[in-house]
Amino acid sequence: MDFNRLKITIAGIILLGGIISGCNRSDINNPEGKNKITEETRLANTFAKEALEVYYYWNEEISDDLSKLDPATNSDPIATVEGIRYHDGENQIDKWTMLTDNMEEFTSSVQGVSTTYGFTPVVYYKNEEGNELIAAVAYVSEGGPAEKAGMKRGNLIEKINGKVLTTENYLDLYYSSDITLSLSELTDNVITPTKDVSLTATEMYENPILCHKTFDVNGKKIGYLAYSSFDLTSIPELIDICKEFKSEGVKELILDLRYNGGGYVITECVLASMFAPQANVTNNDIFEKEDYNEFFTEYYKKKGESTVTRFETEYNYKEINLNVSTKDANIGLDKIYGIISGNSASASEALLSGLMPYMDIELIGQQSHGKYCTGWMLSAEDAYDKVPQAIKNWGIYVMVSIYKNANDETPCMPNGLKPDTEVEDNPFEPYQLGDEDEAMLRAALEKAGKEYPASRAGRIETPKMNIVDTPKKAVFGRRIIIPSLSSN
Repeated sequence: MDFNRLKITIAGIILLGGIISGCNRSDINNPEGKNKITEETRLANTFAKEALEVYYYWNEEISDDLSKLDPATNSDPIATVEGIRYHDGENQIDKWTMLTDNMEEFTSSVQGVSTTYGFTPVVYYKNEEGNELIAAVAYVSEGGPAEKAGMKRGNLIEKINGKVLTTENYLDLYYSSDITLSLSELTDNVITPTKDVSLTATEMYENPILCHKTFDVNGKKIGYLAYSSFDLTSIPELIDICKEFKSEGVKELILDLRYNGGGYVITECVLASMFAPQANVTNNDIFEKEDYNEFFTEYYKKKGESTVTRFETEYNYKEINLNVSTKDANIGLDKIYGIISGNSASASEALLSGLMPYMDIELIGQQSHGKYCTGWMLSAEDAYDKVPQAIKNWGIYVMVSIYKNANDETPCMPNGLKPDTEVEDNPFEPYQLGDEDEAMLRAALEKAGKEYPASRAGRIETPKMNIVDTPKKAVFGRRIIIPSLSSN
């Protein structure tokens, strides 16, 4: 459902036929000489204010603050939206709603396309005092500059461009265009330099399917899938992987979402249809429910449209050129071992939560992020019949609902899913994702019945260092319903 269709559908309900008006310039221009607010800023304030008034889940709670988006006086609508999104005192209830002046770039990055070196680091303080850091490579994206340079999980970074990694320069790992990294490795608790690599950032698609394979544990087939983002591009490959698991007789799945910050609800539903018991999919049982604000609850009720998502097998969306079927891809699982961490958020949490009423879900790792609401990505072009040129590239990611499972529960609310078995991720170890000796996978395989020796040679304990808060991928904390598809 887009803004234009919504304006037509609910004409006469509010604002004399439109949620967001065509917004003539004369309606919001400043009196001449009053303030030096640009046309772009004025229009952006109006766009944000009216979108929040109607679509925002907590629109009533922030109603008094919406006046701060005054088109005549407010010079920074992006910061203002961040400042007024719902909070309870110092407790930020909504950490995710955001206004952007580059919707195209935001959409591309959420879809896994960005300018990057193609590796994901975890950054630590090297000592309790001081500003020196060390970064461990968590994973490397296929086909990117880092992989081509021979980088892999377990590589350590102590220097960039010949200088010690510190709080002053570590952001170059994310935002520079060219970089030279001094790589090391940890052996017997000693960090040993190995080589230098020079990288040039490139625009690339980072495939979120990091690894998939099958293990034989005491005659039982255990599937493993490491997945880092619910994007749309990976859907066909995910279906092929599930068909492969099915043909191999996989009955239990280790679903590694430790680095998965969320993404598209469509992808979440596709995976659910392949993971859930076949009987529940055949019966079109409830997978999830969306709880909207008062206006949209009444709006959907009057239209006779359900806010419930059921298991299905056919996904045909012309708007995004998606036409896939999971009819023959249901694996037939008895159990899922979910690997989670503080980097697991949003659609990751929702997928596991939605499956909990129907099957055995055992969580392994660390407490997840706790993103329990759903957003729409709305561009200014959605909002206007004729978009004003000044804000053609603007958009808003706005929280519109809270998701619940078939039992009317949101297990990750308010602070995330809690693991049944606590295990720390250990990117200092040389074991790659999918290696049965990798710390978190090992814990999951042990739960599935695999027996390991009491000790294993060469095992490396993670140094006790504090993690540095680092930039997240654009998809982090996003659970996205495409507006034009939300009523399907």
